[in-house]
Amino acid sequence: MSDTIWFAEDGAKNVIIRYRCLQTVYSGRSRFARIDIVDTAEYGRMLFLDGIAQSAAQDEFIYHESLVHPPMLMHPNPRSVCVIGGAEGATIREVSKYPQVSRIVMVDIDEELVGICRQHLSSWSEGAYDDHRLELHFADGRRFLEQAEETFDVIIVDLSDPTEDSPAVFLFTREFYQVIFRRLSPDGIACFQGEDLQPTRLALHARMVNTLSSVFKWVVSYPCMIPSFHEMHSLILASKELDTRTVDLGHRLRSQNLDLHYLTPFFLQGLLCVPGYVERAYAQHPDLITDDRPSLYQV
Repeated sequence: MSDTIWFAEDGAKNVIIRYRCLQTVYSGRSRFARIDIVDTAEYGRMLFLDGIAQSAAQDEFIYHESLVHPPMLMHPNPRSVCVIGGAEGATIREVSKYPQVSRIVMVDIDEELVGICRQHLSSWSEGAYDDHRLELHFADGRRFLEQAEETFDVIIVDLSDPTEDSPAVFLFTREFYQVIFRRLSPDGIACFQGEDLQPTRLALHARMVNTLSSVFKWVVSYPCMIPSFHEMHSLILASKELDTRTVDLGHRLRSQNLDLHYLTPFFLQGLLCVPGYVERAYAQHPDLITDDRPSLYQV
């Protein structure tokens, strides 16, 4: 075993996760992040940004289906969708499965990363970057929405963690959530990457939920277990007027001709809930995330 190569995820100071590496596909830096793409024995090809796992070929569908389809199914007739982030292209892949959608706007700050993903992770996007409905912008997502004049039925915020010096830091604040609120149609739905649900790292998720609740009338979080992350992750739904608890997502999924691998009508019936320790964390971390008090990802 002396010739075995291991790729170590060095995004945490107390835990190191090592993946047996078959080959390094790409290693370099963009303007915004260190980028590593490696082929692993357990999870297939994986993308790491600044040493933190972002996606794996074997289970990325769990995260991306959980991120995209609840808000898309919750909206009565989504026609326009905006995706903030999502360089791998898997988020727009899932959005493009809805034929009623006429406009998909994707905004990612890192043009180099998107190009690398299109070259080395083409199975993630499955041609979604060539969809005629897609309008791709390389820009700061917050600034783009601040300057936009249109509204969207669904906004999906698929960001990397707000680590120190990350451009994502100010896309987790109350001020940014207020921008999203203004850019949603009256019955619009937003969904956010909600960080991990490890009992020792709940502060960021809990503060996100409380901050969103200060802006939106209805906010609900839900978990998804992602094996390659070795953790339970979370997503957060927010709506201006629609009570997310009243929508039968299972029934709506049955009416759609969607090719999904993770979500089923029965599974969706119990999706929108979190464990008790997470609910208690919302009371334990009441401080809102603001531009003058941003919250960093705790490594």
